[in-house]
Amino acid sequence: MIKILLVEDNDVDARLTQDILAEWHLEEFNITHVTRLSEAFRYLARARFDAVLLDLSLPDGSGLSTVRQIHAANPTIALIVLSGLNDQTLALQAVQNGAQDYLVKGEGPSELLARSIHYAIERKRAEARLTYLAQYDQLTGLVNRSLFRDRLVQAMARSKRLQQPLGLMLLDLDRFKPVNDTLGHSVGDQLLKVVAERLHECVREVDTVARMGGDEFTIILEGLMCEEDISLVAQRITTSLSEPFVLGEHQAVISVSIGITIYPTDDHDIDELLAHADAAMYRAKQQGGNSFQFHIPNDSPSSTCQD
Repeated sequence: MIKILLVEDNDVDARLTQDILAEWHLEEFNITHVTRLSEAFRYLARARFDAVLLDLSLPDGSGLSTVRQIHAANPTIALIVLSGLNDQTLALQAVQNGAQDYLVKGEGPSELLARSIHYAIERKRAEARLTYLAQYDQLTGLVNRSLFRDRLVQAMARSKRLQQPLGLMLLDLDRFKPVNDTLGHSVGDQLLKVVAERLHECVREVDTVARMGGDEFTIILEGLMCEEDISLVAQRITTSLSEPFVLGEHQAVISVSIGITIYPTDDHDIDELLAHADAAMYRAKQQGGNSFQFHIPNDSPSSTCQD
C-alpha cells in the first residue's frame, strides 16, 4: 500500500488522477485528496505519506513556491508535480526546487504516473541513505565529524542569541588500544558501539554526541546554566565508562579522559575551540586519565577535576 497525498483543487483532474492510479494492478494506492496548500501542510504534520502529487495552481499558492513550501514542510517525502503546462523549463526548475519528477496531466499511459511515483520514492530513499552515510558514523550511528561541525556552528549562534553557555567536550578513551591488540578489532568495534550507547545515556536528547574517528568523541552541551552543570555531566560520563564492558565472551575495562571548553567565555572559532578542548583533554590524560579538565584561558594555573 502506497500512501499518496494528492494536492489538487480541480475535481475533474483529481478524479482523473485517481482513476489512472486505480488502473495500476501491481500495487494499491491509498489516496488522500486535498484542495488547498494549507490542508496539505496539516496532513503532512500529522500523518505519514510516501509521496505528494502537487498541482502548481492552488487557491492559496501557485508556481514554484508551492514546491519549495512542500519540500520545506517535509524534505524527506517524494514530490511529483502534476501540471497542465508542458513546459520543459518549468519542469527543470521544479526538480531544482525539490521535486523528483514533473508530469503533464492526462499525458502518457496510465502506467507512467504509477512508475513515476515508484521511482520518485526510491530516489528519495536513496537520497536519504546517502545523506545519512555522509552525516553519521557507520559503526556507532553517532553524528560524524562533518555534521558535528555544522551543529556546533548552529549551537554557538544559539548560545550567543540566548546568552546561555555552551559546553564542548572532547573525549579520548583510556586503554582502548590494548583491547584492540589483545582481543581483536571486532571486539574493539563492539566496545565502541557500547561506549556510544553509554554516552547517549549520560546526556539529554538536545545534546549532540559525535564520533570524530578512532576512539575520539565529542559532545555539545547546550542550555546549561553554569560550569558545575557541565562538571556533573563529565562526572557521569567518567563513572559510566569506568564500569566494565561485557562483550560476548570477553570483558574490557577502560576509562576516559575529557577536555572541556565553555563558549562564549572561550570566544573563538570552531578549530580554536577544539584545540583548547584537546589541550585540556591531554592534561587529563597526562594525570592518569579517568578525569576531566577545563580549558583555562591565558594559560593561568589549572586544577584537576577527578572522580
